[in-house]
Amino acid sequence: MTVDPARQTPRFARRRGEILDVASNLINVHGTRGMTLTAVAKALGLDTSSVTYYFKRKDVLAAACLERTLFRLRDSAAAAAHEPDTRSRVRAFLRDQFQLHLRQRLPGATKLALLSDMRALDPETRAPLDALYTDMARLVRGFFDAGDAPEAESRTLIASSILIHNVHWLPAWLPHYLERDLDRAEARLFDILDHGLAAARDWPVDIAPLDPPDGGDAQTRFLHAATNLINREGYVGASVEKIAAELGVSTGSFYHHLENKDDLVVACFDRSYALLDAAQARADASGSDEGERLAIMVSCLVALQFAADSPLLRTSAYQALPIDLREQMLQRTDRVTRHIAGTIADGVADGSIRAVDPEIAGHSIMAAIDAAASLRRWAGQHPLDEAVTQFSAALRSGIFQP
Repeated sequence: MTVDPARQTPRFARRRGEILDVASNLINVHGTRGMTLTAVAKALGLDTSSVTYYFKRKDVLAAACLERTLFRLRDSAAAAAHEPDTRSRVRAFLRDQFQLHLRQRLPGATKLALLSDMRALDPETRAPLDALYTDMARLVRGFFDAGDAPEAESRTLIASSILIHNVHWLPAWLPHYLERDLDRAEARLFDILDHGLAAARDWPVDIAPLDPPDGGDAQTRFLHAATNLINREGYVGASVEKIAAELGVSTGSFYHHLENKDDLVVACFDRSYALLDAAQARADASGSDEGERLAIMVSCLVALQFAADSPLLRTSAYQALPIDLREQMLQRTDRVTRHIAGTIADGVADGSIRAVDPEIAGHSIMAAIDAAASLRRWAGQHPLDEAVTQFSAALRSGIFQP
């Protein structure tokens, strides 16, 4: 993916950067499937051979776009790591991400590709990107002063995962804010990460399964397997044949219920939204105030991410969908986030949640629920109620809890 420095004359570097900008924009709009060498060439007024001089294949170009984003993210974490204490490091990292989003709005700014479609690349192409991501995550974990207590490593894993996923989630909501409001949004998000959401009391934890204990009917089991595969290998890697093989059924079973792969992703999203709705309904029925309702909803969704055969579909699956379907799924996610924000606003009013920005807190909660899926291996080393309690504590009291 990197280019021989000897070939990087100013003209070469300028043209290569233009190609990466256009390709990154296409990835952000159409996903890696929709970014083609022909489309990049057309946007630049070139023929396709002029693009292949710089990038021989589409997957090489896609990887170079994602590599540029990952280098930027890793360098941001490395710079923040020089700050003198944990809060300063987190604040510097977060501030840099907000400033990056602000600069991306300027005409002629370098465009960076969203990382959500990285799993669409084949394993060999993705391997160096995974290594870059691992380096970034290691640097972010280093922001936190682990200490010598046995639970310190767990706190660090949880805190760094919540922070990273909040950064990944920024493109979902920052475009709704004016440039002049970005500093205020950054301060409010940091306040939520710093101090958490709860008033001075413990949160209840509910780990009862949201899914049927037997895994449901044949179609539900198919969606379980599909969700796991899409989360693990992305849209491209989750073939119908692999899903059918995992379940020991024929591909005909798939086509009996769904016409194509896009329908499969939508069906997996439908299942995830049904689980989110079930968690909200349980919380509404069980909580005595809005703070308890928020805690119950979050804990049973985190328990699902940690323990169920099939967690929620990762938000990265959005990028794999055609634009019209993606917009539909994003609108549904926005409605879920607004429900959470409404719960938080009512909790601030009844005193069960401290005064925070409800909308930004709703997005932070959605990012944290997505983050829980990345900690499944860690959670498996602890009793489920203990793992969920530790994770919920970071949302209740903040990621810097002692």
